Amino acid sequence: MVAHGTPTDRDIGHFDEGLLTSRVVFGGRFICAPDTVPRLAILAILVGWVPLIALCAFQATAAEPMVRWILSDVAVSCRSLAAAPLLILAMPVCLPRLSEIARNFRSSGILSDDDFAAFDHAWSTTLRWCSFTSSDIVIVVVAYALAASIILRVPEAEFPPWYMTGLAGGSARHSLAAWWHIGISLPLLFVLVLGWIWRVILWWRFLYLVSRLELRLVPSHPDHTAGLRFVGYSVQSFSLVALAFGFIVAGTAANRILYRNGDIGSLEPSVVMLVAFVLILFVGPLIVFTPHLLRAWRRGVLEYGTIAARLGRTFEGKWLSRDQAIDSSSLDVQDFSATTDLYQVASNVYEVRLFPVGLMSLGMLVAMTMCPFAAIALLFVPIDVVINEFIALLT
Repeated sequence: MVAHGTPTDRDIGHFDEGLLTSRVVFGGRFICAPDTVPRLAILAILVGWVPLIALCAFQATAAEPMVRWILSDVAVSCRSLAAAPLLILAMPVCLPRLSEIARNFRSSGILSDDDFAAFDHAWSTTLRWCSFTSSDIVIVVVAYALAASIILRVPEAEFPPWYMTGLAGGSARHSLAAWWHIGISLPLLFVLVLGWIWRVILWWRFLYLVSRLELRLVPSHPDHTAGLRFVGYSVQSFSLVALAFGFIVAGTAANRILYRNGDIGSLEPSVVMLVAFVLILFVGPLIVFTPHLLRAWRRGVLEYGTIAARLGRTFEGKWLSRDQAIDSSSLDVQDFSATTDLYQVASNVYEVRLFPVGLMSLGMLVAMTMCPFAAIALLFVPIDVVINEFIALLT
């Protein structure tokens, strides 16, 4: 008999499917099979971007070259041609890795047998929330509420030129492309963004529930995080999502430079705020393990420090004595290598980090976030300046 709330072996085996399957857009499922994801990414472009071009072409006039206007809108291109497809393509890249990390808590020996039931409960409830219809409905409602707030609260002067038509005749009104953008393109992007934020919230909750268990950490572990470094690799899994967020913000910043007389320096605040947001969103969940690492470090410093001190005193008493003869046969004694090995193990304890993520993972996440800004900057910086700066770095 299976206890209520505890998943069966079949449920555990379908953890990947639960994470890879997210019901969005009125309960419809995004099934992330390898052959399905590229089609969904292309569909996002066909639904979110192509109709905008077609509707602009339909309403274009000599006085209002709307196609040229929308093609020069960097923000729309970044959102519909880059961000939306990336948020879909990130699903089969990120979610299986998260499920592998989750399973590793069981297989690595960090959990005791007594905690398996609590871990399985955290696992099963995560799966349940992943496929919760009500959350999908809320995401769609919030997405349309955000789109509606744009049309209601943003002044017309802030809209790009292709949003309005009839300007030449004096009876300005929203264009057909604008209505499609507000009713379809933006909500689609918001649903994808909110869907990822919801997944991160569930991931944060799952890690929090795991952190409440009695983790069997090893302070001398060579990963310098007492055996928790594998959790830090989740940060790399979100790289494509961070790249998509970078395109969203960078496109908006580029429009500000193009249409509101901004300069290249105006990108800096956007970069700083976005990087801070990405770090909090994707790296922040790992902070739940800091108390465990702090306790492991304190325990390890005392225990391994005591052993190292005892061995050191024994070693000194034997080999630093005036009566101890030193000759070629001393090289064959294991005392030196044994002492070195123990000190190396003890040094791992003293180097335990209180945050289970490496600099490489952080660097990859930050670099992916900033890539779109670098591409945007190249649009506004003369190529000869870029080449000269690059040569200056090499010399």
